[in-house]
Amino acid sequence: MRHTNALSSWARRAFASALALSAALGCGVLQPPVARTVDGVTTDGRFIDPDAYALYAVAALREARGQWAEALKLYQHAMDIDGRGPELKTRVAAVACKLRQNTLADRAFAAAARADSDYAPLWFELSLCHKARGDTGGAETAALEAVRLDPERAEASLLAADLAELRGHAALAWQLRDGLATHAPDSPAAQRGLLAAAKRNHDQARTARAQAALARLDARSGAARKSVGIARALDALGRGDVTTAKRDAAQLLGADPTNGDALVIALVVADLEQDHAAFNALLAGAVDSGTPASPELLSTLGALLSRRVSAQAAQLVHPQP
Repeated sequence: MRHTNALSSWARRAFASALALSAALGCGVLQPPVARTVDGVTTDGRFIDPDAYALYAVAALREARGQWAEALKLYQHAMDIDGRGPELKTRVAAVACKLRQNTLADRAFAAAARADSDYAPLWFELSLCHKARGDTGGAETAALEAVRLDPERAEASLLAADLAELRGHAALAWQLRDGLATHAPDSPAAQRGLLAAAKRNHDQARTARAQAALARLDARSGAARKSVGIARALDALGRGDVTTAKRDAAQLLGADPTNGDALVIALVVADLEQDHAAFNALLAGAVDSGTPASPELLSTLGALLSRRVSAQAAQLVHPQP
């Protein structure tokens, strides 16, 4: 198909160009890891087929914009190219659930579990699907499994806590939230979720703590305006609002061409829009002595890729040892 060939060409160009970006950002941006060591255990990581990765990116953008039917077709097409892991199966299941294609969703969730039952995003999406169907018991069970597998993911803990509260398990709900407040004190998303829950339950003490934590996080950076711009651009990317993300990144780069954070966001936007000219122009204009992208920015982008693309893709934004 012509569509496939175009995406193949784009994927290869993007991967080749992105390798050059590593020098500007001070990290190995799209170098696929061969092995990873976690807690002393080394495991091999598989390489994502470039054609499938290209389709992942386009499908993720469609999904974020609510174009679920188009996203589902693209995810399924990508799975035909590289469907070995649980990532694509999970996305197919999640989007099928949104489209109320329950048989397809159940089949894809089962296939993802067979591929890797320890893949935390699978259980997070399964929880959301059960919740959408009105099965709060199944949703709570799946959310708790997601928390067990990835206790550092704030969204999973907040979802599990809200479901526990909905089912009358107030003690468990606050146990999850208080644990999150302890282990993720610097996560704005976690603190916003805690604040919302505290206000909803008229808990003045927890409301005050969450407000104080958010105020501390807001005041931490000396360049507050720049941080707000980066945060807003990232939030826009997460919502699929590439217009806002593109505008904010351009304004930040205009004010400071050495801003590595803004450069990463601008490149992600160009990548999602398949704007090859803009992508290459950004690389060509990158200042060799510019400020490297911050660990916080790369961590946030990694989380975004983990949710919307794949666990392997999330690893690619971090420097490899």
